[in-house]
Amino acid sequence: MTRTSSDERARSGGSTRPADPRRGIRRLALTSTGATLLLIAMGGAVRATDSGLACPDWPACYGKWIPPADVNMWFEHSHRLWAGVVGLLILWLTVLAFARHRDDPRLWRIGALACVLVLIQAGLGAAVVLLHLRAGLVTSHLAMSWIIVACLVVMVALARRPAVDPPGDGPTRQLERTVGRWSAIVAVAVLAQGSLGSQATGRGAAYVYNAVPFWLADQPWTGHIREVLHLTHRFGGYLVAAAVIWLAVFAIRRWRSTPGTPRWIAIVPATAVALVVVQVGLGVSNVLTRAEVWSAIGHLTVASWLWTAVVAGAARGLTQPAPRSQDPVDGPAPAEDVVVSR
Repeated sequence: MTRTSSDERARSGGSTRPADPRRGIRRLALTSTGATLLLIAMGGAVRATDSGLACPDWPACYGKWIPPADVNMWFEHSHRLWAGVVGLLILWLTVLAFARHRDDPRLWRIGALACVLVLIQAGLGAAVVLLHLRAGLVTSHLAMSWIIVACLVVMVALARRPAVDPPGDGPTRQLERTVGRWSAIVAVAVLAQGSLGSQATGRGAAYVYNAVPFWLADQPWTGHIREVLHLTHRFGGYLVAAAVIWLAVFAIRRWRSTPGTPRWIAIVPATAVALVVVQVGLGVSNVLTRAEVWSAIGHLTVASWLWTAVVAGAARGLTQPAPRSQDPVDGPAPAEDVVVSR
């Protein structure tokens, strides 16, 4: 028996840590998240290069699965092909979650929801092409892709949890859940801002004013809907940036003052701040350059990363178990624990 145990330790690299039964599902969920973010960036390239109608039919391109050697056609068609790969990855993830972790219904149910959303997303993609890039459909298509990312990030967070919740410190768990709730609120604001930006671009409102950081330096206000969209998106970006910075300051200060809290409470909001700084810079670049291709692609791509970061904070915090009554918290000791001396 001793020899067998030593052989097993040797095969595992000398580690005595127990195997993580959820490592496989977690890695596949991370892979699916990365693949979906790449798909969003490819969609940004399609839009920035004005390739959305390079293939006017769907799902093939001019009735062919291998289109002619045209750059715009291949921007559009490769986006569709990669969407198929992403759909298969998410289907595989859901089947694996159901087969191996049926005891955790939240895990495979969120995967099933992601599969349903992928089917809806495919329908939206077809409608975008067949109805000639209507702004509302394009915005819905983008928002749906972000919601699919959110489902995958939640699956990653759930797959990080052990099968049995370990005893935890009440204040620590409460802080994690508080940061998770505030992250969820900020995530809603990021989603609204991203959708508004897509709507502004789709309605030709992205470059109404070319002055930064405010407006009216290059042309007067007339009250046109495009001007409203442009300025709403611009000042919405400033508000989202302020919300992300506030979240980071709040989380980092609480992390420093609460012993034993996990590092993600500081790392995830700090990462969101770094991304929002880059995003604001790309937004300014878009205005000044009237969206050079690299700037437009980067603006959408970093926006999706920012969304992923704040959703990760929300998922990590809100999937933590609530503090139990037996967890140590400030207050008087339970009556049964008090020993009265006679």
